[in-house]
Amino acid sequence: MQSINIEPFKNKKIALVLSGGVVKAAAWHLGVSLAFEELGFVLKNNKTPNKNSYEIGTYVGSSAGSLISLYFAAGFKPIDIIQASMDPKNARILPVTYKDMLHFGSPQKKPPRPIEYDPFENFPFFAKKILSPLLNISGLFSTKGLGHYLLKNVVQHNDFKDYLADLFVVATQLDHSRKVIFSKYNYPSPIHDSTAHYYTGIPVVESVCASMSVPPFYVPYPVYNSHTNQTDYYIDGEIRETLSTHVSVDNGCEIVISSWTHTPYHYQDEIGSLVNYGLPAIVVQSIYLLIQKKIVESRARRVTAKDILETVNNFMVGHNFSKGTTKKLISILERKLNYKANLKLIDIYPSSDNFKLFFTNSFTLNPDKMSFIVKSGYKRTLEILREVEW
Repeated sequence: MQSINIEPFKNKKIALVLSGGVVKAAAWHLGVSLAFEELGFVLKNNKTPNKNSYEIGTYVGSSAGSLISLYFAAGFKPIDIIQASMDPKNARILPVTYKDMLHFGSPQKKPPRPIEYDPFENFPFFAKKILSPLLNISGLFSTKGLGHYLLKNVVQHNDFKDYLADLFVVATQLDHSRKVIFSKYNYPSPIHDSTAHYYTGIPVVESVCASMSVPPFYVPYPVYNSHTNQTDYYIDGEIRETLSTHVSVDNGCEIVISSWTHTPYHYQDEIGSLVNYGLPAIVVQSIYLLIQKKIVESRARRVTAKDILETVNNFMVGHNFSKGTTKKLISILERKLNYKANLKLIDIYPSSDNFKLFFTNSFTLNPDKMSFIVKSGYKRTLEILREVEW
């Protein structure tokens, strides 16, 4: 079996970008992270103050990914969280329970509605009667229960500045076309998206609760914004952009490891068509197709930018332009194309033939199923790292 060479990672600034996807994604991220640890990487936290040659020191999390990122920044290892689910009696930390996940009620009373809004206005009477109660709820559950869990069991510090690791939590502002990155850094908006903003001064736990508020399962989470003296409502961090790789780039990272589970199902004879498995399977497939498309487009833009730069460089060299002029033009194009030549992207995601993972319930806390997901993430990480070209 081909060995894995981690030498190219040595003394590089490495980021771990973790996507959303509820429990399934969280378990997958644990398997991925466990593989990196066993290969010799160190997940930076307040208990690892000394610089390590193979240190992962930047965490970018959305939704479930923000929860796992916080675990790591707070000093918990992947095996600690895995053991909490598999063997809670002997674990270092208590596991997340359905009681934590399925908390009823909104964290804060909603403001009044000044206008009438009736999307079912011309529906038949019986349909309107059935659907109209939806206008009075903004979600089934609240992430407030998860917030209580974090405050009680995970965090000792609720300020981003108190973490040695660079922790970034991504959320989407409900009443705006704004993506917000909560952190200890006030970076400018990225070149590719002027509506993305970095916010400082927001408590870590509130940021994670905001990022995990996936509609329609969770109500939008209110966060007081000291910059505007207003309370803003937030939903899932990946609504606007899947895998906020740019955050790692903004933080000066050279290697970005992205972990995600949104691989669509590809037809297999022994399984058949998803049309036979009902609406839940079709909805999951639709969501995965949308998310995968975003990721593919993002990666394609980078490939196109690289091709443009190589074409321009070859043209100028072939026509005897000076090295100084060529270098200056390439630098300008890199900035315009938002391209970093020294950036290495590594995507770790399920293969399309892993239909068992596709059909695994995203909300399951079943130890056997979580173990399967963790093992899948672990094995897939080793497979992909063996194929990485430097």
